Amino acid sequence: MLKIAVIVESSPFDRKGLFNAVHNRIRHLRATGECEIDAYCIHSHDNAFTRRVRHNPQVPFIEETVVDDVRYRLLWYDFSLIDHILVHKLHWKPLFFAGFMSRCVDLFKGYDCISAHSFTGALFASEVSSRFGIPYLVTWHGSEIHTHPWRNPMILRDTRSLMEGAACNFFVSKALLKDSDRINPSVRKEVLYNGVSSVFTRFSAEKRVALRAGYGISEGDKVVAYAGSIVAVKNVLLLQPVFHSIQAGYGSPLKFWMIGDGKLRPQVQKAMTDDSSIDVRFWGNIPAEEMPFLLNCVDVLLLPSLNEGLGMIGAEAIRCGASVAGTDVGGIPEVIGGENTVPLGDGLIDGLSGKALSMLRNPRSQSLPPELDWASTASKELAVIKEIL
Repeated sequence: MLKIAVIVESSPFDRKGLFNAVHNRIRHLRATGECEIDAYCIHSHDNAFTRRVRHNPQVPFIEETVVDDVRYRLLWYDFSLIDHILVHKLHWKPLFFAGFMSRCVDLFKGYDCISAHSFTGALFASEVSSRFGIPYLVTWHGSEIHTHPWRNPMILRDTRSLMEGAACNFFVSKALLKDSDRINPSVRKEVLYNGVSSVFTRFSAEKRVALRAGYGISEGDKVVAYAGSIVAVKNVLLLQPVFHSIQAGYGSPLKFWMIGDGKLRPQVQKAMTDDSSIDVRFWGNIPAEEMPFLLNCVDVLLLPSLNEGLGMIGAEAIRCGASVAGTDVGGIPEVIGGENTVPLGDGLIDGLSGKALSMLRNPRSQSLPPELDWASTASKELAVIKEIL
């Protein structure tokens, strides 16, 4: 029986893309019956001031929590404004985070390998490896490859080193793997897709009618939605003119949904509420267990991202029966099909609204690539771990 530690900086209190991806990987790895897995979540401990500055919610300060059948041990570090300034403003090494890692590193003694996720998880795994000689693998999910290294030369240098030290680097899409060649082309790399949870499925017609009525959607109404973080990389400022163009072209009234939250929400919400031609509902952050219900009410989902590791919300929406249109960036075409994407540029608003209008007028089912399967992902990861060991 292999003993594996999984480590990621994410929050079990706000289960979004990264946490859900890691969580499902753990569950399906365990289901192989060939490994024992301990899960660790790195989590910042904010005070009232840093919570306000970082737009973070208050969460319980506990040592561990259980999600479904997976127990997570939380590794808390005090968020330091000094470290934040050193890293993100001056491009220097942090003072206090290294001490936090040193205090925690003994927790990982005795594992056969470390499965780390994203930059901070890889930092921890590298520290463990240098101390105890335990091999580590890293899964890179998106912005830590296509965005963050190019904003900070220190992070670029450290990412290159972490990739070099890993026994294998996994990337959640072919596009992300290709993008990583700009950082380090000579290390071992594999594509390891995320799967789609079985909770995302098309409900019966009767259940969908009842759901839509409960959400205030009349019979015959159509819903166009965005779901994800309301932040710059998701290109959300484009959505108001896109929604406006869709409504103008469709003729009959439409419902528009914004599912999620983020720093740009006030700006986006003002632009949309000032536009009297569109009927928009802002849902804020929705519990993970409610997302299948919302997506079963969506007719068209839009993914206007400037960059994207994979875009699993698109796969989840397709599983629930929605049509999905998005930008031709990152892993989005690998999920929804290149014919349903539009290139970035001056024609993006017209292109996205045109795709959406076509989908509203002529609904059709979209299929997903068979690689988006958790059992296959777990099997491939386990095979690589065995090979390395």
